[in-house]
Amino acid sequence: MPETLYDQVAYPSRPFQQTHPSRMALPAALFGLAFAPVATARVLEVGCGEGGNIIPLALSYPKATVVGFDLAETAIAAGRRTVDSLGLDNITLKTLDILEAGADLGQFDYIIVHGVYSWVPEAVREGVMRLIDACLAPDGLAFVSYNALPGCHLRLLVREMVMHHLRGVKGFEARLAATHEFLHLFLANAPDNDPTTVAIKTYCHSMLDRDPRVLFHDELGPVFQPFYLSEFVDEARRWGLDFLAESEGVWWREELFPSARGKAVESLIGSDPVALHQYLDFLTARVFRQSILCRADRAVDRVVDQGRVRGLWVTGSVRWPDTAVDLDSLAPMRFEFATGAAISLDAPVLKRALCAIGRAWPSAIAIADLADEPDVHEGLLQLFCAGHLELAVGPPPFALEPSARPRSSPLARLQLDGGATTVTSLDHATIALEDAPSRRFFELLDGSRTHDDLRDAVIADGHPPEDAPDLVAKQLNGLARLGLLIA
Repeated sequence: MPETLYDQVAYPSRPFQQTHPSRMALPAALFGLAFAPVATARVLEVGCGEGGNIIPLALSYPKATVVGFDLAETAIAAGRRTVDSLGLDNITLKTLDILEAGADLGQFDYIIVHGVYSWVPEAVREGVMRLIDACLAPDGLAFVSYNALPGCHLRLLVREMVMHHLRGVKGFEARLAATHEFLHLFLANAPDNDPTTVAIKTYCHSMLDRDPRVLFHDELGPVFQPFYLSEFVDEARRWGLDFLAESEGVWWREELFPSARGKAVESLIGSDPVALHQYLDFLTARVFRQSILCRADRAVDRVVDQGRVRGLWVTGSVRWPDTAVDLDSLAPMRFEFATGAAISLDAPVLKRALCAIGRAWPSAIAIADLADEPDVHEGLLQLFCAGHLELAVGPPPFALEPSARPRSSPLARLQLDGGATTVTSLDHATIALEDAPSRRFFELLDGSRTHDDLRDAVIADGHPPEDAPDLVAKQLNGLARLGLLIA
């Protein structure tokens, strides 16, 4: 295949939690749809790059089947080297053009198309929808991200000015330097007393802070096409698909628990979910969407039965400063979340539930084991929609407590061996391990050492013997909480 821009300048390859199949399955579970168990699912990523988003899935779920393809041969070659180093046999990476991909790839329970749709020509966008239609299983779910309107009108304005400045400029380094040159010119000379130029300046700062490779491809590439949600859904419906939800639960809040703003929109345009989300995009100047699609013939029930919440798992960092409050009384009790928010509750069932979640964290709790009261189920759903708790369709695929011979993620160890300062967790997140002591300790966790062995290693590294037990326990518990230990 001919060399692509992504062969010339590699795009950073990393995990994106919002694309995880379990994230895609959550709205299906809440809206009454069947979905494939993630542990044994067939997963396809279109435009997978080096596989940084799907290799962790193959590692975390050895009984799953994972396929990824990309047009950039250098990216696929790098991904295959990682797969070979890890000895994974449940993932296939291939060089393939979207326009040549079809039903021969097979049927998939989850299809991921992240960072592709708004950056390719119309014919390729149509090829994306055609491929989803051809390869999505009857109960399957597809994730598609894209730049959104109306918010991207501002980005388009800045892009047009930058592209004018880049006329005749070729090559990564030269185009990057010229882009920075223009952004600094604008920031130094555009007025500060005009709302439009102030908004443009804010976006110029964000462009300067961007990874140069991301800036080169996302902002300076040949195609940058944002869409209104309604346009995207109309196109999906042409292919027998329909909008289910956004990948991030905070965007369901107005649909499930409408605020005064949501009620005002609904009174104007009715209760159609796509119209509701579109008008909320107008009100918030939305710039990016991460939409989950399903087959259009599926019976989506958007009135959430609390029994569906009962079948989920919940986790979250919850603290309560006043430990003397009687949980069985109606005395108000203050709860604080990692988001910085705090609420006061007096209902005993809710107080007991949040205390149980806080004590278990970072472990997840099956809601069925937590409480049967509908008030608890609704309260947990509200806290999830507010971003304070996490709901999931199953337990996490990593060790929540260190084993007798702790073993860290082999992918993370491989990344450290390659000189990386960030690693991929089994929770599909990017974790910084920048200080040398943490890196040295992490590399010891190959499953061959007991806790006593680790304490000896910490002492040999210069720590006082009396501090070693607590230090090892703290390090191991911290790594478990970050999803970096194998179950």
